[in-house]
Amino acid sequence: MADVVLTLGPDGAERVLLRGADLRVADGETVLIGGLDREARRGLTSLLTGRLRPTYGTVRAARVRSGALCGRGGDRGDLPRASEVLVLDGGDRPATTGGGTPLPQQPGGAVLVLGGLGWTTAPVPGAHRALVLQGGRFLAEPPRLAPPPAVRMTPEEVRRRTRRSLTEAGAGPATADLVAGVLVDADRRGHASHGVALLPTYLRRMADGGIVVDAEPRLTEVTTTLASVDAGGGFGQPAADLAARWCAETAARHGLAAAAVHTNNHVGMLAAYRRPFQEHGAVGLLLNISAPSVAAPGARRPTLGSNAVCLVTPTPDDEPFCVDLATGVVAAGKIRAAGHRGEPVPPGWLLDRAGAPTTDPAELDQGGSIPLFGDYKGLCITLIAEILAGGLGGGLVSPDVARQVTHTGEVMRCAQLFVGFSVRHFTDPALRTDAPAPPAGLADLVGQLRRAVEEGHDEPPQRPYFPDQLEEAKAEWAEREGMELPASIVAALGWDAS
Repeated sequence: MADVVLTLGPDGAERVLLRGADLRVADGETVLIGGLDREARRGLTSLLTGRLRPTYGTVRAARVRSGALCGRGGDRGDLPRASEVLVLDGGDRPATTGGGTPLPQQPGGAVLVLGGLGWTTAPVPGAHRALVLQGGRFLAEPPRLAPPPAVRMTPEEVRRRTRRSLTEAGAGPATADLVAGVLVDADRRGHASHGVALLPTYLRRMADGGIVVDAEPRLTEVTTTLASVDAGGGFGQPAADLAARWCAETAARHGLAAAAVHTNNHVGMLAAYRRPFQEHGAVGLLLNISAPSVAAPGARRPTLGSNAVCLVTPTPDDEPFCVDLATGVVAAGKIRAAGHRGEPVPPGWLLDRAGAPTTDPAELDQGGSIPLFGDYKGLCITLIAEILAGGLGGGLVSPDVARQVTHTGEVMRCAQLFVGFSVRHFTDPALRTDAPAPPAGLADLVGQLRRAVEEGHDEPPQRPYFPDQLEEAKAEWAEREGMELPASIVAALGWDAS
């Protein structure tokens, strides 16, 4: 292969896969090209087998056969014949069988294995030459080093360091303390997607102007029970915290309240704003719109936000019961968190820029998209958030929201809506004069629902089988054993890992 240019996809949406690429595979050689998504593997296979012509350059080979890599469970699969090139699709990652998936070896022919991102980190036994596709060219893969271990710290130590990083970058002490608390709370509850891994992005946005460092949220009471909060392009957390506290306090007095937030930035995990509702005995409905990252059912490009919906139910315990979800099959931050760890994402989490399934987390910020959960039902849920949080709360919808990672110099203009329902007002026995008995408390009803889920199983289900169980277990572990942060994030922040 000499000076090859190869484009894939329809006119107007082409993907340039090869940009002047050169490749030579000799008889008796086995070559592994890792880090290729499925579309890239298919395109290269079609090019090498002659089914697809290069846009520019030449491809010359002896007889070429293609197939899927066997070797799962010890079977080495088909072998190349003399003067033949065997092109094998290795899938997204190697099968884990003992020491790894062995690659075919044959002195009389050449083997070219095309693998996904998982092949760049897994051990691959046997003599072979490892390449990666970068910038449209085949480059020798750097020596594989074991990923650095995660750095373990106590939640309080992480919060202290986060607060210091923010204040050194120009945030006020109160703002830094609040933002640090929200990020650490997410890590502590097992949601690294919304945790301290976001801090390097926050710091870049502060430096580039996407976060107005000295902005203070301003609340205007429109009516006794309705408020509007102008975040002023500052940190998302102070505006969200102000709205949540006003909403919960006002609902406790009047029975019902709502606060809309506009011109905001990333607020973190919505469940981070649960405390005011727990303290004031109010159910909270929290909605947020974000920048486009999900594709509508059947679509190939991200045009809608992975909008979040959270329900907070107060309980007699220390923690309220929370249901908190994004409308994509996974939060975008979980995909980026996998990238920080150097890991592929599970199949089904991500589509690449051409709309093909991929496990490469880097594709997310290169035009990739997250599928909506539940097909059209998921679309309906995300549209509810669009209308309530976006349309009513911010006067915009998610296509108008700037991307946090790639538009660091722009205020995101996220919007949120907080609605509070007073448990005392809604469960007043005077409202249920026809009831045969006093109404059960909300916590009792949540317990009844939990038991209903349990009773649907023949045997007691494994935890977590109900919302909040994972978060509860993770929080207990973090307090006991400490929190693990990716070493790459600790290094990016310039923190001492010792």
